[in-house]
Amino acid sequence: MQQATDTTSPGQRLVQLDIIRGLAILGILLVNIFAFANPPDYSHSLIWQQSVSTLDVFLFNVQTILFSGRFLTLFNLLFGVSLLLIIQKYGEDYLNRRLQWLAVFGLIHISFIWFGDILLWYALTGLLVVKQGYHKLDCAALWRKGARLFAVSLILPAIFSVYLLLDAPPPQQPLPTEELLAQQQLWTGPYLKQLLELLGHNLFMLAGFVLTLYWLMAALMLFGMALHKGGWFSQGYSPRKTLLLLLTSLFISGTTAVLDHLTGYGYDLGISLPWEQISALLMALAFASLLINARQKPEVYYWLQRWLAPCGRMAFTLYLSQSLLMVLLFKVLKPDWFASLDRAALLGIAIATIVLQLLFCRWYLQHFNQGPLEWIWRRLSKKPVTAAADSSH
Repeated sequence: MQQATDTTSPGQRLVQLDIIRGLAILGILLVNIFAFANPPDYSHSLIWQQSVSTLDVFLFNVQTILFSGRFLTLFNLLFGVSLLLIIQKYGEDYLNRRLQWLAVFGLIHISFIWFGDILLWYALTGLLVVKQGYHKLDCAALWRKGARLFAVSLILPAIFSVYLLLDAPPPQQPLPTEELLAQQQLWTGPYLKQLLELLGHNLFMLAGFVLTLYWLMAALMLFGMALHKGGWFSQGYSPRKTLLLLLTSLFISGTTAVLDHLTGYGYDLGISLPWEQISALLMALAFASLLINARQKPEVYYWLQRWLAPCGRMAFTLYLSQSLLMVLLFKVLKPDWFASLDRAALLGIAIATIVLQLLFCRWYLQHFNQGPLEWIWRRLSKKPVTAAADSSH
C-alpha cells in the first residue's frame, strides 16, 4: 500500500476490508429479499401488487434513499481491491484461475438457482480488467480511467431519462389478479418452466452487462484499486467529508424518491436514473469511511471485528447461502409466501437471516480458518503452494 501517513499494520488493513465486506454482504440481502420473494420483472417495483400500504411506500422510499445499490457498490469496490491484493501476493495466473472458477460458480447460480446472480458478471469484469492491465496503473491513472468507464455506464440511463422526460410511456399498473396468480404458479411450480424463464432473463442480463453493467463494475473496481493504492482503506475520510458525502447522497436519492412519488411509483426511477449510481457511490464511500474511522472508538471497533469481520471473510459462502435459503423458503417450503408478503414482512425475514448469518460466521470461524465455499474455491483454483495460507481475499 502506498502512503506515508498510515501506521496501521498489514494485518489490520485486511481486517478493515473484512469489516466493510461484512457490512456489504449482509446489507445486500435487505435489497435482494424483494427479488427472491417476488417475480423477477417486479423485484424493484412498488405498485405491481393490488394493495400497497402507507408503510410499504415508506419502506420503499427508505430503500431508495439508504439501501438500493449502496452495498453492491461497496462490494464492487472491494472486489477491485481483492484483485490487486491477489495479484501482488500470488500473481496473475492464480487470479485468472480464481476468476474462471468464480465464473463457473456464477453460471451455475444464475442458470439453476437465481436470476439475480452477480458472481458471473464480477468474474467476467475482473478477467477483462486484468487482461487490460488496469491494475498496473498508478493511483491517478486509475481514477482517470475509472471516471471514463463510469461516464460510459451512465449513457444508457441518461438516454432513458430523456425518453421518460420527452415521451413517457404509461406508468406501471398493479397486476390483474389472474396475471399475479400465473406468476405465483410459474415461480413456485415445475422447475423446468422456471429454468426456461431464467434463460430468457439471463440473455437480457447479458445484453445489460455489455451495454452498462460491465462499464459500471469495471469503473468501481478501478476506484477500489485507486483507493487502496492511495492508502484510503487505512485512514478513510475526515468526519466532515464523510458527513458531506452522506448528506449529498441523501439529497440526490431524496430527489428520486420525490420524483417517484410525483409519478405514482410507476417507472422504477430508483434503478433507472443515472444520478442514482453517483448517489450509491457517495453513500458507499461514506459507509466505508464510518467503519474505517471506528478504529478511533476501541469498543465499537472491537464489536465490528468480532461480528462483521467474520462475515467479510465468508462473503462467498454467505452470498450463495442467501440464495439457497431464500429460494428454498419462497419456492419450496412456503410457496404461498411468494408474491404475497408486504415489504415489512420481507424485511423482517431478511433481518432474521442476517442475524443467523452473523451468529453462524462467528461460530464457524472459531472452529475453521475459512468458509466452506471459500475453501472449495481456493482448492479448485490451485493456490500456489509456496504462498502462506491467507483467508482474507
